[in-house]
Amino acid sequence: MFIDLKKVILILVLFVSSDISAQGLEVLIKFQVDNGNFQGTKITLSENGSVQTIAEPAKSKNVTTLDYGKDYVLAFEKPGYITKRVAINTKNVPDEIKTYDLGFDFAVEIFEQYEGVNTVIFNQPVAKWFYDSQEDEFTYDTDYTKSIRSALVDFDKEYEEAQTAKSAENQNQETEKQARLKAEEEAIEEAKKLAEAKAAEEEREKTEAEARLAEENRIKAQEEAALAKELEEARQQEEQARLEEEKRKAQLKTEEEKQRQLNAEQEQEKRLAKAKAEEEQKVKAAENAAKESARIESKRLEEEERARQKAELEAEIRAAEEAAKVEEKRRAEIEQLEIERRQREADARRAEEERLAAQTREAEERRRKEEEARAEEERKRSAASEAAFEAERQRKAKEVYEAEQRALAQEKAVAEAQKRERSAAVAKMEEERKSLSVKDAGALLTRTEEEIKENNRTITQITIEREYMTYVYKKMVYNWGGIYYFRDDDSITKAVFELETGK
Repeated sequence: MFIDLKKVILILVLFVSSDISAQGLEVLIKFQVDNGNFQGTKITLSENGSVQTIAEPAKSKNVTTLDYGKDYVLAFEKPGYITKRVAINTKNVPDEIKTYDLGFDFAVEIFEQYEGVNTVIFNQPVAKWFYDSQEDEFTYDTDYTKSIRSALVDFDKEYEEAQTAKSAENQNQETEKQARLKAEEEAIEEAKKLAEAKAAEEEREKTEAEARLAEENRIKAQEEAALAKELEEARQQEEQARLEEEKRKAQLKTEEEKQRQLNAEQEQEKRLAKAKAEEEQKVKAAENAAKESARIESKRLEEEERARQKAELEAEIRAAEEAAKVEEKRRAEIEQLEIERRQREADARRAEEERLAAQTREAEERRRKEEEARAEEERKRSAASEAAFEAERQRKAKEVYEAEQRALAQEKAVAEAQKRERSAAVAKMEEERKSLSVKDAGALLTRTEEEIKENNRTITQITIEREYMTYVYKKMVYNWGGIYYFRDDDSITKAVFELETGK
């Protein structure tokens, strides 16, 4: 049987491509909360009016996968903070391009919301991403960004003013708080003094009460002693009477004893019969009691087992909760360590940049001094040459003066012509240099990088000097999350920026 290998390969390719494209577009979201944590944060995704939550609470890094051919809006929220939105259009992506890794990332930072600051600009997305067919990648809409840039500048100004006012208000509140605490401490101290005085008064009253009680006890003891004496005399009289009564009763008892002996024998027989019957009843009752006790003990053991299992379950739940708290604390500590590590790296980079800048300034200073020294040497040589020329001119005297003047005039004309030729050549070279593209600008000679921090943005400036052209690249990262790339003030994409700067 003949098998068409080309058809089989084509089917396999289409199958793999469809499987890859089904995975969708993966987007990495870098989320930051200014002067806050991620408690209460939320990232939601809107698709044609349908809203779903991606992360609640959010993290510093969040990943979501989007379908192709749709419009999405991502919202970044937290109570008390300004909500920001980013629009992503996944339409117009060719099927053969969907098999590539088109994923991208962007950063968003939200800020506290202050009263009086106009935040209408944030009702619309702060950035719009779409597929650029010329670059074959996703990029942001620079025209849209430029259109809202002026409004964002006004917002930054209002926000900084509100932030300053809030800081002043917080300072005033802190001052008032300190004053209240001081007043409370003084009130506590005064209350303490009053309490000590009251305690001293109560101690004095207690001492007086104890003295009164001791006197009352002494009087009571005297009264009790007199009463005890009277009672003792009465007891002795009663004892005498009792002895006489016992003597009489003893006589009666002797007579009654004989009768009781007879009755006791009769009663003994009855008791034996009754004791036998009671013993039989006790044995039966003991058996019933043993059965009931066994049943109660079994029930008690079952209840204890259920209580033990319940206690173990509660202990496991508490242990799980404690473990979750420990894990949450560990994650917070790891995030704090990561923030500190980034800060140390940033400090190290700044220190290295300052060191390189200092070296550059020192090199420029040395070069300037060397140029000044060469200029001074040239001036001295020129002065000596002029003196020699003047001596030679005086030696030749008047007969060669006119010849020298003609020679000088001719040299001047030649110099002017050469100067014009050099100017034209320089202008032509500059024109050619400006017309060069990056790929034709020649090999890389030098590359310098510096970071410039402003109130509302951070600029990374990279200067690249090639054989025939020098380019200045800029990456502008705004505090509200926008990121833009430029080459000599011309807007470029992130991919072009990274390709040409090696960043």
